[in-house]
Amino acid sequence: MKLNHENRMRKTRTIGSALLALSLTMTSLPIAMAAESGTPTNNQVATASGVSPMFSDVKLGHWAEKHIHKLAALGILKGNNGKFRPGDDVTQQEAITMAIRFMGLEGDLNTTETVALPEDFKVGNYFKPYVVLAFQKGLLDKKEEMTNPDPKKPWGDEKVTREWITKILVRAVGKEAEAKAQNKPTSFADNNKISSSALGYVNTAVDLQITTGMAGNRFEPQGKVTRDQLATFFSRGDKVASIQHATETYGYAMSLSDQEIRLYTEDGKSQTYRRDSKTTYYKGDSEESIKASDIALYTKIRVVGEGGVASYVELIDAQPKVETTSATLKYVVARDNKMYVKSDGTEDLTEVFFDNTTVIKDASGNAIEPSKMTTDSVLEMKRETFTTERKIIEIQVKSGPVNKSGKGTIVSVDATSKSITIQPESGDTETFTVADDAIVRYKDQIFTNGIKDLKEKAAITYVVKNSIVQSIELTELAEMTITGTLYEKGAAKTSLTVKKDNGKLEAKMLARDVEIVMEGMKNPSFDELIAGEYGDRVELTMNSEDLVSRITAVNRKVEMLIGVTILNYDKTNNLLTVVDEKKDPYVLSLNHGTRFENNGNRVSLDDIASELRNGKRKANIQYTAKNAILVQFVNKFEGTFVFASTTAKTVTMKLANDQTVTLPFKNTTLSVEKYGKSNMTLTDLNNGDKIVAYLTDDQISISSLAVRQTEQFEVVSRDTSANRIRLRSSGTTIEEFYVGGVPVYDLKDNRIKLEDIKANDFVNVVLDGRSIVEVRQVQVTYGRVDSIDTNTGVLTVRDNAGDVSVHQLGKNAQIQVDQSSSNLSALKTGDRVEVRKDAKDLPVAKLVSGTKRSYSRYDTQNSELYVKRSLSENNYIFKITPNAYIHSSGDKINLSSLKEGTDIMLYFVNNQVVEIEKLS
Repeated sequence: MKLNHENRMRKTRTIGSALLALSLTMTSLPIAMAAESGTPTNNQVATASGVSPMFSDVKLGHWAEKHIHKLAALGILKGNNGKFRPGDDVTQQEAITMAIRFMGLEGDLNTTETVALPEDFKVGNYFKPYVVLAFQKGLLDKKEEMTNPDPKKPWGDEKVTREWITKILVRAVGKEAEAKAQNKPTSFADNNKISSSALGYVNTAVDLQITTGMAGNRFEPQGKVTRDQLATFFSRGDKVASIQHATETYGYAMSLSDQEIRLYTEDGKSQTYRRDSKTTYYKGDSEESIKASDIALYTKIRVVGEGGVASYVELIDAQPKVETTSATLKYVVARDNKMYVKSDGTEDLTEVFFDNTTVIKDASGNAIEPSKMTTDSVLEMKRETFTTERKIIEIQVKSGPVNKSGKGTIVSVDATSKSITIQPESGDTETFTVADDAIVRYKDQIFTNGIKDLKEKAAITYVVKNSIVQSIELTELAEMTITGTLYEKGAAKTSLTVKKDNGKLEAKMLARDVEIVMEGMKNPSFDELIAGEYGDRVELTMNSEDLVSRITAVNRKVEMLIGVTILNYDKTNNLLTVVDEKKDPYVLSLNHGTRFENNGNRVSLDDIASELRNGKRKANIQYTAKNAILVQFVNKFEGTFVFASTTAKTVTMKLANDQTVTLPFKNTTLSVEKYGKSNMTLTDLNNGDKIVAYLTDDQISISSLAVRQTEQFEVVSRDTSANRIRLRSSGTTIEEFYVGGVPVYDLKDNRIKLEDIKANDFVNVVLDGRSIVEVRQVQVTYGRVDSIDTNTGVLTVRDNAGDVSVHQLGKNAQIQVDQSSSNLSALKTGDRVEVRKDAKDLPVAKLVSGTKRSYSRYDTQNSELYVKRSLSENNYIFKITPNAYIHSSGDKINLSSLKEGTDIMLYFVNNQVVEIEKLS
């Protein structure tokens, strides 16, 4: 239930109880206040390698993970540039600011004029209103805080101590009189370190169980408090506080799908939130994170989110609060919001009332009007038990059959529950159960795996009888999958045969650029796949031409040995013996499918067999189940730089598998290449830099180093015949690079061709020195500013298709304006912007300026717009992009509808018109 902001309690007593709640969190552990441990909780160990969806420097598994996520979702704590800095000490002005936010008192801040504090009482400008309010509410004492301030140490920057926060807490809970009456020594072993003026506060805090001290019966009055510790105090404190924030809702889970969660709120309303990969889930009575699937229907939950998107979900009570009954519908009186039903075992009719919050669904789970229910339908009614009204909150038609045939598009398929969701040609989406013997086909081709072979967005016709889908026919063949065992590979590498689960063989032709996917292996080839009686379990993805576009090996994990030394090749048993850097041995089997490469070129085993013994060669080996797939003779090492010794002439680096290797170099100096820096030397390298060490032909020493980095460029042009691309950096410099054989990826990580990259695209480029090794397209959003929150740095943009996207720029974000930069205040609603993320994944926003001109004519052959010339404007001919948005007040129009002399607004990106708005 959301409370009106004006209705929140403002009294000092409320502040006291809330801060008491904060402080009580400190006593929930054996050691008080800063007694939090850095040890992950049991549930967090498995996910400790992940990163928080909110802060890049908080790992999943951090002991305060739940509390940090909760307070971030509530807006109580905020990060900076996507980081939280959990281990940083808290300053006094930060602690006070967090307390005011936690109390929901930001509405009381004096932000209409400059707030005054004594000149020698230094507080950051942002924090001043919070500190002033804290003095007004009695959380801070002027005599204590403002007497003899240190001019060299601003008050606001002072670190929070345990003694200081204890005073704040005791005053906040209205126990200052008791504290003054108990101004006597405490029972702590370090009592002599506690200020005499604080003794009574510490005694009172102990009596109130605000604190029980630290290990060894110590109080540690000058101990610091870190950001993650303070976040935990506030988070646990809200369990006993009477504060409810505008962004949180308490209610009962009524439905939970892949995309959303719907709850029945405590004030009797239905509210729906979208959920996504960034939504986090936790138990209310522990530190434990849970999955969305752990939340049962009709259990009490707390949802925190803004804009209809859930950021944080907490399971408050795992016991479902609903009772279910069945009855037969006799008739509905829709105007009176009631219906009459007959329960089993009785002939009497029962009157059942509903209202506009009651969810009424047909047999397929789709919402319907009460008047659409038919007599004698069997109903399942759910009645809540969490209020005295015991209202009917959901009515589900269990029978009352749907019989229809129609056309539509597949929204989703759940093969486990045998259900399908369809978007009909008209109306809302519908979800049906699919009959076990339902026929799924495309023309004369029957899909033996049934709905398992269906894909989202496929166009279909379908037949429903008694609310059950009986048949589905694809009207056009969209992407589908076939699973089975790889039985045979075509000799020409253009076809394959799989043995399906029903034992039948099916042969398929391969698309020209078929993609091979194998876990742990980068860019595997068709040769890596194993066919035969014990062949790979594969999933084939078919395109619209019924050709295999992707082959995924689903039962095989490829592992990697990096830089191992080959000891022996046993030709009789086809065994290869190697040792790694730690001298751990591995014996791997070779077969006809094992591939050997030297400097990227394929070689035969017979040609190099004599070199596979006595430690002559080093290699990288891909293997699975002790079978070698690929043996690559090492010509380079990739990893992170650790250190270099010019005296010993060695470079130490850490490889991808966390193995550390030390490699020698022969010459007095070692060539180091880095894009954007000339005359690079070893001394310019920093610990943690990504590097590539190229080896000499004998694999004994390093010949040169290259620094690996990711840079963002704008595409100027590309020459596909010569495999070259011209790129523009953030300035005006244009450079040309060779990209033959370099993988190029689109926004969805699909491998594409160089020709698919267009001029003016932004790309992230991975460079080893000055050599490109990977190219990825960058998402660029162009549109109109829907809203801008300068306090939080959140920008909402509506693109030309009407879709809305939210961009977290950060309140200190810089906006590109022409050739300079400005802050968020440079933007206003209605402005055009271009938003993307740079090579470091930080948001970049550019203001796209418009110019008012008068329409003259349009040259369709050259896609050029002519405007009327004026004395002040020399340019009157402009190139129009193919997808330019041409409209009048948001309604799309044709360029041909413009008349000469019509006033128009032109918006340019890269000197090309991307939007034309008709003004008159």
